Amino acid sequence: MEKMIYITGVGLCKEALASIETIRSVKTVIKAEELALAAASMALRQAGLDNLENCAVVFGIDNAIDGCKAEFFKGLLQDGPMGASPLLFPYTSSNAITAQVTIAFGIKGEDITITGGALSFLKAICYGLELLNRGVIQSAIIGGVSENEAMVLGIETLYRERQKKLFGKIINYEDPLKDVASQDKRTIESIEDSFRLMNNAIKSKGSIKAFDKQGQGIGLTIGL
Repeated sequence: MEKMIYITGVGLCKEALASIETIRSVKTVIKAEELALAAASMALRQAGLDNLENCAVVFGIDNAIDGCKAEFFKGLLQDGPMGASPLLFPYTSSNAITAQVTIAFGIKGEDITITGGALSFLKAICYGLELLNRGVIQSAIIGGVSENEAMVLGIETLYRERQKKLFGKIINYEDPLKDVASQDKRTIESIEDSFRLMNNAIKSKGSIKAFDKQGQGIGLTIGL
C-alpha cells in the first residue's frame, strides 16, 4: 500500500468565534490566541482526527505577540508593576500560543513554534512534513498566527485505502527553494500573504513558490 501525506482539514479565521469546541477549557487573553484556537477547532472538526496521542502541533508565529508586549510594557511604564496584568506576561513568548492549543485539544505529540517572519507559516508546514515523512508522527496540526488572522491545517499520513474526504495532497516541497524561474517568484511581506497563497493552492491544487524580503524561499506543491 502506498503511503501519502494529505491535508484533511482547513481552518482560516479572521474573527474570534463566540464558542470554540475544545477538550479542556483554557483562559484566553489576547485575540491572536483566540484566533489560533478557533482555526485549530475548525481544522480538527474537518479532519476528524481521533488519535491525538501521536499528533504534533507546529505553529509559525510572526508578530502575534507584539501588541501584547506593547500593552504589558505600556502599563508597566505608566503605573508600575500594578499596571501590567500578570496574565499578559506569559504571552510575551510566542510559545505560549502553541502550548495553549496542545492544552485545549489534548494533543500529546511534539509542540513546536517557529518564528521566521513572513515565511513562518510555510516553514512550519515544511517542518511538519519532515516529521511526517520520517515517521516521527502520524498527524499534525500545522498553523500560522498573527495578531489579526490564523490559518491551521490538519495533515495526516494515510494509506490510499484509508483516504478521507480530502482537500488536497501535499506531494513535494523544497526548503530552501532552488532553481525557480523568475516569473514564479512571489515576495510575501506578511504571514497573512502566505495564508492567501496556501488557500489558493489548496483550491487549485497548485504550487507555492515564495520568498521573503531577505530572499529566503519556500516551495510547496499541492495536488490530487
